[in-house]
Amino acid sequence: DFIAELKSRLPAEQAEKVITAAHRPNRALYDLSVAIEKLPMHFMRKNEINKNLSIFEDTLGGSERLLSSPVPLFYSRHTARFLSTWLLLLPFALYDPFKGSWNHISMIPATTFISLCLFGIEELATQLEEPFTILPMQGFCDKIGANCDEIVSWSGQYDDEFPVIVKTFEDS
Repeated sequence: DFIAELKSRLPAEQAEKVITAAHRPNRALYDLSVAIEKLPMHFMRKNEINKNLSIFEDTLGGSERLLSSPVPLFYSRHTARFLSTWLLLLPFALYDPFKGSWNHISMIPATTFISLCLFGIEELATQLEEPFTILPMQGFCDKIGANCDEIVSWSGQYDDEFPVIVKTFEDS
């Protein structure tokens, strides 16, 4: 469940703000941007992270536009009707090329094969109209979350083991 997972990963107040937001992704990106600004690191690194966050936000917007603008139903129906009619008339076009076989019997498997291929392409196109419904998005997100959790678990792990090699201006 999305809400339970959000509440388990974020502080209660922040999770509630994301849940009640009119546009959850924008709220989450805003919270992420605020968190980046609070990080104790050089401003150049923060700028690079913010650039990547902006790219992510642009990609998110493109994905939302893709999801919210499906192919018109008329287009799908017209394509299916045209393809069915074309395949129904295909045996008449294949009649002469298959005159060498006994009673045109080899035309049946050829027509069947062509029909399966073209109907398969048409079905694939229908599925690709809404790619987020056929992709295992939860699996992708779980994997990314697990990778992020692993990276966070490394925090401060080797601070004492590796000496600082580069001197800062304050050290000289």
